Formats: sequence, C-alpha cells, structure tokens
Amino acid sequence: MKTDDQEERLLEALRTVLKEFGNYGEPRVRGDGDIQVPLDIDLKKARARQSNLADAFSRMMSEDLGPKRSSTWIK
Repeated sequence: MKTDDQEERLLEALRTVLKEFGNYGEPRVRGDGDIQVPLDIDLKKARARQSNLADAFSRMMSEDLGPKRSSTWIK
C-alpha cells in the first residue's frame, strides 16, 4: 500500500469523524508528515482569555498576602 494512498484514506476518515465535532477545522498534513487538526480560532481565543484572567487573579491574590516575614526570630 502506498504512503500517499494511506495518507489520503486517513484524512478522509478524519474528515468523516470531524463532521460530528464542529469545534475543529479541516485536518491537514504538515511538511514533516504530521497531521494537524486545528481547534476553532474563536475557541482558542476564549481559552487564552480565560487563562490570562486566571493568571491575573492568581498574581493579584499572591501579592495581596502582604510582605513575607522572616522565618528567624530576633529577640
């Protein structure tokens, strides 16, 4: 079986499966032979916004703890 034939059959099978999943784009073969199935661009942006918001809250909360106290006691 030829590699090109196998690749085309795999892509066709992926297209069939991806019809059930609207959040993903058309599969494509990269230059190195890997197959990439991209996530919808709007979902990527939404995930990035959520991640950025979570990072901002995390930084805010860690800064809100106040100055770090020394673990040594001085009398």
